[in-house]
Amino acid sequence: MTGTGKASDECGAAAAGATGLHLGAPVGAFLLVALAQLLLVAGAGTDIPFYDQWNVEGQWLYPRWREGQLTPLDLLAAHNEHRIFWTHLLNLGLFAANGQWDPLVQQASGALLHGLVAGLLAWLMGREWGAMGRWLTAAGVALAFLPLAGWHNALWGFQSQVYFVLLFALLAIGGWDGGRTRSRLVGLAAAGAALLAMGAGALVPLAWLAGRAMQVVDRRRLKQSDVNRALIALAVLGVAWALRVRVPEHEALEAAAWTQVVQAAVRMLAWPHVDQPAAALVLNLPLLILVVGRLTGRRRPAHVENFVLQVGIWAALVALAAAWMRGSGPEFVAGVPSRYADFLLLLPIANAWAAVQLIREAAARRRLVASLGAAWGVFLLVGWIGLSAQMWRGVIGPRLRDRAAPERLAREFQLTRDPAVFAGQPRLLVPHPNLASVTAVLDDPRLAGGLPPSLQPEKPAGPLSRLVRVCFGED
Repeated sequence: MTGTGKASDECGAAAAGATGLHLGAPVGAFLLVALAQLLLVAGAGTDIPFYDQWNVEGQWLYPRWREGQLTPLDLLAAHNEHRIFWTHLLNLGLFAANGQWDPLVQQASGALLHGLVAGLLAWLMGREWGAMGRWLTAAGVALAFLPLAGWHNALWGFQSQVYFVLLFALLAIGGWDGGRTRSRLVGLAAAGAALLAMGAGALVPLAWLAGRAMQVVDRRRLKQSDVNRALIALAVLGVAWALRVRVPEHEALEAAAWTQVVQAAVRMLAWPHVDQPAAALVLNLPLLILVVGRLTGRRRPAHVENFVLQVGIWAALVALAAAWMRGSGPEFVAGVPSRYADFLLLLPIANAWAAVQLIREAAARRRLVASLGAAWGVFLLVGWIGLSAQMWRGVIGPRLRDRAAPERLAREFQLTRDPAVFAGQPRLLVPHPNLASVTAVLDDPRLAGGLPPSLQPEKPAGPLSRLVRVCFGED
């Protein structure tokens, strides 16, 4: 694969015509990421619901389902700025199968979903490379997806929405860039599913449009197929616009000035060096070089390059949208929240692919380019290790040392109803900022026998709860 390969329209057809799926490396990435996250959940997870779970699941989803009042349209209703149909469906399915609410089961399910995302990305990025390239791609993706940096999504059962939107967005971009009608239909269906997974799904058609624009630049002419695909992308974007939701109480979190947008966006684009704004340019330089080369006509796209470019564009758009919607929030003033890590890491992955591609195309200057690429990789790795170590010291380590703390405090509050139980406790040990929401769930007769195991220790745990605890070595 070189920069002088076939034009971008032929790349998808070549991928579609591949004789083998080459699933060994992607399956390896899936297993590594899923196992690592399951180990994290086993050591630091808890079955005590956290924040929105009390309102959305405890006060609405499960009681309404038990009453027989829940309809499919209810699952499509907005949650804040998002529609999280697939998360509702998963949580409801786990509740029904288990006979009770158990966030620990949700977290175990999230680990499998996260592994599936890593495996899919490894396959889509490495499917045109040889065996060594596929395994190296899978290893890089698996390393990036290890759950320390994104601990928030790993240890909060409600965050399966992140994994769903990642899964559908990757399918949408990979399918839409394919050369066969069936592939494009899969991409279109996945884009629709992404709209119902999380707000970030609305940005997928923008990535489509950017990718198609690059292909037009490559050819230096516009084809009817370009117009057709652009119209479909705009139609999907129109559906996304129709589904948008404004939350008045969140307006205070929106960036008040463009300077706040820029500051928050630069920190995210510099991930994992979130405290070094200049790193935003350094870390995204490989993709920029690829794009400039195509814009100036000095190079042609390699196989899979359009997919990688669109993934990077989508991740950058998510970062810009988050900077705009949350730029004034205290979390973004302090840094970059962990729950965005699973989006942001797509940019370094895409840039790492671009760096390797530049080395492959370097020819006579390969030694120099390889040295620069290695230095770039070390810089990225140092940032990732530093951020992961920070998460370990600040969150994971303390939780591992006293995993039972959330359960112990929640149980004490359940028995005493004394808010002083949580006085002076770290934020992560307080189940909800408004303890009235917790009390409402604990006192709801519709959830009798359906509370998490730690909150009804006198009752036998459900089958999924028992299975997860046996796998985690607790029984």
